[in-house]
Amino acid sequence: MEERNFFKKLIKIFSSRIARRFAFRLITLSLVVALFLSLFVLYRNYKQDIQLLQRDLAQIERSIKSSLSYNLWIMNLDALKILVNDLSLNKYIAYVALYDEDDRLLIEQGHKLKEHTITKEIPLYFKKDKNLPVYLGKLVYIVDTGPIYKKFIHSAFKIVVLILLFFLFMSIVVIVIYWDTTVRYLLHIQEYAEKLRLGGYKEKELPKLQITTHSKKKDEFGHLVETINEMRQEILQNYKKLEYQSLHDALTNLPNRRWIKKRLEELIAQKHRPYYSVIFYLDLDQFKLINDSLGHSAGDRILLEVAARLKELCAKMCTAARISGDEFLIVCNKRFSNKEEAKKAAFEFAQKILQKISEPIQIEHNFIKITGSIGIAIISPESDAEIVVKQADNALYHAKEKGRSQVAIFEPNMQKVTDRRLEIEQLIDIAMQKDLFFMQYQPKVDAAGTIKSAESLLRLKDEQGNVVSPGEFIPIAEESGLIVKLGDIVLQKVFSFVQKNYLVLKNAGMDSLAINVSPTQYSSAGFAQRVIEFARYYKIDPKFIILEITEEVVAGSRDLVMDVMRQLKKEGFRFSIDDFGTGYSSLQYIKDFPLDELKIDKSFIDTLLLDEKSMAIVKTIIDMAHNLNLYVTAEGVETEEQFKVLYKYGCDLYQGFLFYKPLEEKEFIVVLNEKLKAP
Repeated sequence: MEERNFFKKLIKIFSSRIARRFAFRLITLSLVVALFLSLFVLYRNYKQDIQLLQRDLAQIERSIKSSLSYNLWIMNLDALKILVNDLSLNKYIAYVALYDEDDRLLIEQGHKLKEHTITKEIPLYFKKDKNLPVYLGKLVYIVDTGPIYKKFIHSAFKIVVLILLFFLFMSIVVIVIYWDTTVRYLLHIQEYAEKLRLGGYKEKELPKLQITTHSKKKDEFGHLVETINEMRQEILQNYKKLEYQSLHDALTNLPNRRWIKKRLEELIAQKHRPYYSVIFYLDLDQFKLINDSLGHSAGDRILLEVAARLKELCAKMCTAARISGDEFLIVCNKRFSNKEEAKKAAFEFAQKILQKISEPIQIEHNFIKITGSIGIAIISPESDAEIVVKQADNALYHAKEKGRSQVAIFEPNMQKVTDRRLEIEQLIDIAMQKDLFFMQYQPKVDAAGTIKSAESLLRLKDEQGNVVSPGEFIPIAEESGLIVKLGDIVLQKVFSFVQKNYLVLKNAGMDSLAINVSPTQYSSAGFAQRVIEFARYYKIDPKFIILEITEEVVAGSRDLVMDVMRQLKKEGFRFSIDDFGTGYSSLQYIKDFPLDELKIDKSFIDTLLLDEKSMAIVKTIIDMAHNLNLYVTAEGVETEEQFKVLYKYGCDLYQGFLFYKPLEEKEFIVVLNEKLKAP
């Protein structure tokens, strides 16, 4: 049983990579040391045997050397033969030869060997009285070391095996000790750390790390365990904070997109009985313009105030989340038994949300009023979390199409509109690559019918030649951010047209050409510089160009717009307020901004003859503009009666189907040339 446990322990040891690595290195080192030690022992034993043999031979040499010298002196060959024969009887001596002083062989005994031998050559001298020794000859013998070599070979295997086994055994002992004192603790710590890394700190059942060493005093492992437990405690303390941060918005502390998706999935998964719930997709209207105008710090304060109001409003029945920028998702926790009940409750609550967020927000000494649009989607047990959010987003898009502070509930047919929206966005991108955009120009005429100016209008044809309405692709370009690049395309096309046809335009009596500029273009970095550079590239006189901007641009980003307009005005560009009277009308910005023209919105012209108030407003606008030295253009003039009233009030220029529809470049040039030819 003990043997089995021992082998199990060995298997466990060698299943550890660090133990295997240590064992490999230790055993390799042991084998190398054992091999060298074996060679050393064998070499030492061999040398000892050779030394013993040489000592014995030296003793034999000393014992017979004097006898050999004497008998060689007297040339007693019989005695010499006996001495040589006695010498050859030694088991190690294989060959003996005796030579005289002339190196002639006198006696020879045995056989010469080719390997494992030691050859000894002993000179023989005889000293008579006090004379110098006389050289008599030499004794040569060959020692056979073969028996010693055989003994070496025979013992080598045993010695090597024994030493290797000893070192292998000691290596295993060291490995077991290393396992018992180090590796098993490391593996235990690794296993614990792995649980900790994979979120084990969230589990209450994961206790503190503990190990029991053989040492009574705290060693390095004790300090390591203590450190890991301190880390565990710190992680445990911060986990809730980290989890909260991962599921909540950093600015408003509202839940984020990840949290709301999790909540939706939980809500949809509760299918124990049929029910319906609601999700609201809220987007603040024109928040980007407000943010650009007042600064990001003020924008953050507005978002914080909106978040606080949503928390207050949703405390009982809903959960509000900020998913990006100025977009919020609100999930209703209340359940409704049927879809119509859910729709009714959702619409009523959406109105409360819009009313709540529209209350003025104080930023320093200013009171800012913001509005929002809401898209609503109904949640049912068959819903999907991602799809229901997309449905609410689609509904939001339709709400924004209706104007500001609007609510829309998702209907299946809205998906077609969304698909068309995506199709148009892709078409815009293709059109920019393949130059499918073209310009039309709608003339502005004076009371005599002379074309004094024209408004440039961007148009788009798809690859099949079908014209796409600007009312369809312009808003999508604005929302997708493509409007900036599109605006640059318009500038280049119009400037190129003016460069090619400048003489025709001037000779026809035109003193300007108008270009519409979107709010996003004004907010884009380097807009003013790009306009100036385009004008210089196409050699355009800036005074010939009127940049039409909406009241929305001026009211939303006052400081930014003022700076851009001053830069362009310095170069000579002129400015016109488009659709005047429908936006954030303010006499203050009309007074402060460097405007040259004011365009009365078509909605007032349409009701000019039907509504006395509209007539009074139009007259007031014209009088006010003239008092401020601004030209006035009425857009959307379609009847003679409208023209006569506007002429009576002193309107300067007229634009509409009564005079000209939008004309393509060639048509526009033809009309101008015909005017030149007319008497």
